[in-house]
Amino acid sequence: MDAKFICFALCALWLGGCSLAPKLDVKSVESSDIQALGFNVTEKNSTINKEWWKEYNDEVLNSLVDEALKNNKDIEIALLNISLSRASLAVKEADLYPSLSGQGGASRTETSQKAYASGGRSSLFNDFSLSAILNYEVDLWGRVGSSNRAAKAALLSSEASADAVKLSLASSVTDSYFALVSLKEQLAITEDTIATREKTLELTRIRFEEGADRESTMVQQQSLLTSAKITKNNIEQQIAVASSALGILLGRDVKGLLADKSIKLAVLPNDIVVPNDIPSSILANRPDVEASFQQLVSSNELIGAAKAAYFPSLSLSGLFGFNSADVGDLFTSGAETWNIGASLAAPLIDFGRTSSNVDIAVIQKDINALNYEKTVLNAFREVYNALSSRALLELNYKNALDYETAIARTLELVQYEYEAGNVDFLSVLDAERSLLGAKLARVQTHQSLLSSGISLFKSLGGGWKK
Repeated sequence: MDAKFICFALCALWLGGCSLAPKLDVKSVESSDIQALGFNVTEKNSTINKEWWKEYNDEVLNSLVDEALKNNKDIEIALLNISLSRASLAVKEADLYPSLSGQGGASRTETSQKAYASGGRSSLFNDFSLSAILNYEVDLWGRVGSSNRAAKAALLSSEASADAVKLSLASSVTDSYFALVSLKEQLAITEDTIATREKTLELTRIRFEEGADRESTMVQQQSLLTSAKITKNNIEQQIAVASSALGILLGRDVKGLLADKSIKLAVLPNDIVVPNDIPSSILANRPDVEASFQQLVSSNELIGAAKAAYFPSLSLSGLFGFNSADVGDLFTSGAETWNIGASLAAPLIDFGRTSSNVDIAVIQKDINALNYEKTVLNAFREVYNALSSRALLELNYKNALDYETAIARTLELVQYEYEAGNVDFLSVLDAERSLLGAKLARVQTHQSLLSSGISLFKSLGGGWKK
């Protein structure tokens, strides 16, 4: 009997049917679209580098991103969603296999003398039983399989959504960090300028007292110094705002962040180099694209699960155990009992409940299909914008470097001409004012160029494998 029972269970595991889920047909990331964005189409592996921020070779940045990924509440929520999806999948996977339960009972019964018309005698007897019960629903129409595949896709979607949260957080931290470093560099430039202008003002005052300079020259120099101090105050205000933004991302106190020596000493890194052979399929690996696609897969499988309710369900059951009137004879020969059976349940009238559930599943799948296409289109738009922005910023940064060099040389020449008496002091003031603006513009453009690189990393879903 044991062999029959085991064979029954094994045969039930192999029974099953086809899925009623429709074939999923969605638009893919076309190579021609990638080429239109400036990429060369290659057959290289399109695996994403999820630690893309390390391309900047900045240890301070690396530690800040790691800190944010460990402490951020959005990350914790995303991880809990993964755990929830994994638990849901475990429930669906359990439905693929038979359920085995144990059942035992013991009773003592006395019959009534008055239960018999002829005045019979009462009787007293015991009943002891112990059995194992096996139940299994044969997945004839793929309902259980579709539900299981839907749960797997939902888990993959949760994992991809968590990656999207990490990508967004890492991008925000990196961008905020570079903005703060840029402002600190601008502050250092302004402070150096103030120190230089204070020395110049003192020399001008001495020259005025000696009659070598006019009072207007001293007043103009004083106004230039005051202008630099105003610039410094504005930059310090921006540093406070930028520090607050970065502190929120890290969960840190702003004062502690401003006192961080490593951030004080940090400088803007070199810009990234974008290769010309980024794989054409890299956008398909964007976390939000993957999450949206898996949501579509899940909803498509649920259509099959809903359609299965139109058809009969077949359940198999088996029982093997022991039954005896004496507990001492419960496991002896002849006390065995077994039963194998099957039941078929078919829907007759449900007043449109099944049809409505199928309609709901189909509509949800259509919504997810549109969301997926929208996500893909948005990915192309973000990559296009990032590449277009970088092309202009690379040119602007080169122009900013050239402009700063030219203004610095202009100041040298104007100072020489002033000392020779060929130009008035106003020309020197204009050149000094322009040089400070050129230095600040160079740092700002550098930071904007780095920000465009971050946008490119984010739009691609991460870095590219070298």
